[in-house]
Amino acid sequence: MFDHFKAAWPIVKANLVGWIIFILVFGIFNSFTGGLGVILMPNAYRAVRNAIVRQEGPSIGDLFNFDNFMDDLVAVIVWVGGISLGSLLCFVGAPVVALLLFWMPMLAAEGKFAAFDAAKASLAHAKSNIGAIIMFYIAAMIVVFLAALCCYLPIFLAAPMVFVAHWLFYESQRDAIMAAAQAAGIPTKP
Repeated sequence: MFDHFKAAWPIVKANLVGWIIFILVFGIFNSFTGGLGVILMPNAYRAVRNAIVRQEGPSIGDLFNFDNFMDDLVAVIVWVGGISLGSLLCFVGAPVVALLLFWMPMLAAEGKFAAFDAAKASLAHAKSNIGAIIMFYIAAMIVVFLAALCCYLPIFLAAPMVFVAHWLFYESQRDAIMAAAQAAGIPTKP
């Protein structure tokens, strides 16, 4: 259950100051935009991916790179809109939709699908792998809860670990996600 977090720690520890600055900038931007900073979520995962590949801290420039702005905007609207619509079902639907659209930010970051197709691909994979996704959520909640117990100071360690672990979990499932999408007849971008 904690394998991705165990793998995330050395990545975060190697460039701790860079990860802390990244989380602070991302968090401050989200705070000052009233949550509209969620549009940066695909960019945040691109920055995480690039940091892992380059074996260095994440680049703030990657966070504010708007080369794929329209694709990211549509994907985030579909993602957040789906979760919001799910909340209309007595708030039970929001966690269910969040689980089913679990891969949306990473799929948007990779740009392999159009926005609605990314939602379909996430759904195609998640509905048959919901147990692993729930286990990841539980592990992430435990990591964040432990940070909260310590007066939130370790959140600067927990937040980057959750980002990195989420990306590593995605990488471990990428082939299965693509296979599920292909089996469902979901087209990829050229």
